[in-house]
Amino acid sequence: MGLEDAQMNIDPLKALEDKTERLKRELKSLETRLDNTQSEAAQTHLTHTNQLKDNTRKLTKTNDRVTELAESVHRLERLLVALNRKVRASETQKADFDNWPEIDQPDLAKILKGQEAYARRTFTPQEAKDTRKAIAEYDKQAAQAIDAAEALTHLPPAAEALWRKHYKQWRAITQLNRPDPPDDDTHAKDTVAKSAGNEAIKHTRYRIRTRIEDAVARDLLFPAWFENMLGPAAPPGKADDWLYTATDVVLYRLLHGVTSPADALGPAPLEEGHRKTLHDRLTSECADYRRP
Repeated sequence: MGLEDAQMNIDPLKALEDKTERLKRELKSLETRLDNTQSEAAQTHLTHTNQLKDNTRKLTKTNDRVTELAESVHRLERLLVALNRKVRASETQKADFDNWPEIDQPDLAKILKGQEAYARRTFTPQEAKDTRKAIAEYDKQAAQAIDAAEALTHLPPAAEALWRKHYKQWRAITQLNRPDPPDDDTHAKDTVAKSAGNEAIKHTRYRIRTRIEDAVARDLLFPAWFENMLGPAAPPGKADDWLYTATDVVLYRLLHGVTSPADALGPAPLEEGHRKTLHDRLTSECADYRRP
């Protein structure tokens, strides 16, 4: 063992101070390395952030371009359709789905009356029995109330309790409504109207579908409102469904007097009922047929 080592071992405080200095130098070196690492990480994060922003901008530009291209394709499709119609119009016979001399107005009236009959609520036998019972009870209470009201004019001034009783009885009936009686005659008429309407719509739909099928077979040019609603042809695998819907579209126009050369069904009905239900169904079905 050398003299210097012996001296270091002799002075423990000096040895501890030397060790502390070494630890400080090592800590300083570690802090420097940590700062460098953090700086590199920050720089890397900034680089990635900038790359992400750049990619986002590129993606946005790409999406905008795709949208522009889609709109251009849509415009081109419409131009091609218009051009196709003009070419075909000069070379092809046109289908007539607006004039129907073989369909009588009385048949259309029967269909409408049948639809109204189906829309009307009908009583079941039990409901009719319960309603008549409720009407009888109402009439009984009404008669008692009338008697009570008449008795009010004959009561002595001191009969306050009795007056209140009769007045309460009268007020009770005035707050009720007499149920509508089941109309057997209307029910019978509705049954007849439904039957006549079903028969009329069967023959009318047959005539319409036959003309549409003939137009398809002869490759006739459809009216603009027809193509706008149903497309230029039946989608693959859906010919029968397409023909069924097309028949109902023509029937709707006949029933409700729609004559627009561009809009097959006209404005949507505001009131709930058979017409609105049919309008909504046809609109939905035709939208599916027009999808590519």
